[in-house]
Amino acid sequence: MIKKLLFIILLSFVNIGFAEKSNLKYIQISDEAQTQHEKIVIYEFFWYGCPHCFNIEPTINKIESNLEEDTILVKVPVALRPSWLNHAKAYYALEQMKLDDILHEKIFEEIHLNNNRLDTKNKLEEFIEGHGFDKKKFAEYYDSFGTEIRERRDSRLAKMYQINSVPTLVVNGKYLTSGSYVSEYDELYNIVFLLVEKERQNKK
Repeated sequence: MIKKLLFIILLSFVNIGFAEKSNLKYIQISDEAQTQHEKIVIYEFFWYGCPHCFNIEPTINKIESNLEEDTILVKVPVALRPSWLNHAKAYYALEQMKLDDILHEKIFEEIHLNNNRLDTKNKLEEFIEGHGFDKKKFAEYYDSFGTEIRERRDSRLAKMYQINSVPTLVVNGKYLTSGSYVSEYDELYNIVFLLVEKERQNKK
C-alpha cells in the first residue's frame, strides 16, 4: 500500500509528455511557468567540456535565430561538478564583458576541435588574449562578485529544474527535453517549438 502511494505521489510531480508516435520526447516538470522573465524562456543548460553540448550548438543557434519576440533563449553554464566551474565562470566573465556572442562558439571549438581543454584560469586567459581581448579584464570578471552571484543563481535554477545532465533544455520552467529524448537534433528543434507554442496558447 505504501509503495503504491509513493508511486502515485511520484506521478503527480512528473507528468510524461508524448509526441504523436507515443515516443517520449519531453517531460513536464512543473505546472507553473517560470517567473524570472515576462517572455517565454528556453533555458539551455550546458557545459563547454561536453561533446554533446558542442554538437547541439547548430540546433541551438537555429532555435535562437527563429524565435519570435515573445520568446527568449537563456544560456545557463551549469556546474554540476566542481571541475565544471572554471568553464561556467569563463562564460559569466565573457557575458559581463559583452563578449559571449563573439567567443562562445570559439571556446567550444578550441576544446573539441583543437583539443585544448581550457580547464584552468591561465589557459582561459591565454585564449582570451589570443583572440585580441584584455586578459586582465577577463581575470577581474572571472573572480568578481558578479560572477559569484550568477553561479549561485544558476545552481539554484538547475536544482529547481532537476538538471542532472547536459545538454538539457527547459521550456518556460515547465517542460524538459534534451538530445537524448529525440533521434536527431532537427527533431529537438521541432519539439522545442511545439512546447513554446503550448506556452503561447496558455498565455492567451
